[in-house]
Amino acid sequence: MEILNAVYFGNPLKNYLLCILSILFGIFLGRVLHYVIKNYIKAMVSRTKTKLDDIFLYAIDEPLVILAVISGIWIGFSFLELPENISILINEGVVVAVTLCVILFLIKFVDDFILEYVVPLTEKTESKLDDQLIPPLRKFLKILIVVFGFVVILDNLGYDVTTLLAGLGIGGLAVALASKDTLENLIAGILIIVDKPFTIGDWIKVSDYEGIVEEIGIRSTRIRTFGDSLITIPNASLSTNVIENFSAMRKRRVLTTIGITYDTPADKIKKAEEILKDILKNHPAVVEPIRIHFVEYGDWSLNLRVEYFIKNLGFDYYLNALNEINLKIKEEFEKEGIEMAFPTQTVYLRRDN
Repeated sequence: MEILNAVYFGNPLKNYLLCILSILFGIFLGRVLHYVIKNYIKAMVSRTKTKLDDIFLYAIDEPLVILAVISGIWIGFSFLELPENISILINEGVVVAVTLCVILFLIKFVDDFILEYVVPLTEKTESKLDDQLIPPLRKFLKILIVVFGFVVILDNLGYDVTTLLAGLGIGGLAVALASKDTLENLIAGILIIVDKPFTIGDWIKVSDYEGIVEEIGIRSTRIRTFGDSLITIPNASLSTNVIENFSAMRKRRVLTTIGITYDTPADKIKKAEEILKDILKNHPAVVEPIRIHFVEYGDWSLNLRVEYFIKNLGFDYYLNALNEINLKIKEEFEKEGIEMAFPTQTVYLRRDN
């Protein structure tokens, strides 16, 4: 067939037909691969115990279809005699497209791997800090893969990657210096996550701020105050301030002074001490040490120093125990006729004859 051998723009017609057929075959092959993967291979791998093959198959599906189409295009144009600059452009385009397919595969594979394997592990831990690391970790890895792929593309296109990386290093240094506070907060956030001076839900006090930790982020930490306001503190400030973690207390100290009237006889003072010791030793919330001493003659009372500790089972538990103990002390003192003192003054008048 002479018409097929007719030359147009430097190539016989049959070569153009072969080019078109190759491209169409690439598209057809891509659709077939997608159909087979979706309807047959996915069903096979879903029956395996591991999820790794499912992750791989899901990640490779779309890039593989695109690669099939790219292969058809590349093979198709190989049948044609093209100007050198156009051939170079096509080859470079194929390299870029293949690299982008690899980037797409790696992003999907790594992201799904984290969701299927890393996230379940963090959910099993008691701490919620590692859960908060997952979102920024996923974003960081995606950016890292894209940057690496971009460098590979430039290298394959003939650019001097070494010079580029050096420039990025200098630029990165400039950005780092310009965003010093951000980097400080980032590093401090990582240190808080690793060192764990507190966790989400802890009652802490930092400088003049006190409340319950609601969120620990990479840049800042949020504390819900007892007045229900939300305070956001940069992590760098947390790392340079003293942090008092009340939730880490094993027991809560109670130190109080009980004053009894000056006309209380010595035996009654001893009885008061016995009553206090008996109440505290028999209360289920109180733990050692228990210290009760007649310490001073106050301005209007005989002062008993009372020190003991309550189990740290929550703030409400502490208040309820304190309430029960104080009521019991009041009841027992009233039974024994021991009077608690209040600010009074006695005025003595002298009559001169």
